[in-house]
Amino acid sequence: MSIIPTIDQKSACKETKDYFKQFEDWQLLYDRRLISDRANPDEHFSAKYELTERKAVIKAVEQIDLASAIILECRFIKKYSTQRTIEQLASHDITITVGNFYHRQKKALLMAYEFMPKSNTKIVK
Repeated sequence: MSIIPTIDQKSACKETKDYFKQFEDWQLLYDRRLISDRANPDEHFSAKYELTERKAVIKAVEQIDLASAIILECRFIKKYSTQRTIEQLASHDITITVGNFYHRQKKALLMAYEFMPKSNTKIVK
């Protein structure tokens, strides 16, 4: 399967990394509402939507390639190191060498790019 993003691969990978790295920020906004009643409820619902979207992208990738989904979740959601991510893959009987890991990570990022909501996506209640 070949994935050709609408922008060049380097930009697509960077955009996807940034998208997943925002997970932690959205998680903090979501948790703020759980801790304090004075937090903005609209902010809470937006954060919940963004968290759900990122998890849905990983689930969509998982339907195609389990290894790619594990790489995305471990590297960008859980912030695991490369070695720890390789260990997580090994626990699922997926063997990847360190040399091959970055190639697989790039493949996973490009795959996720196709499932990411684009800027024209609107939040509808």
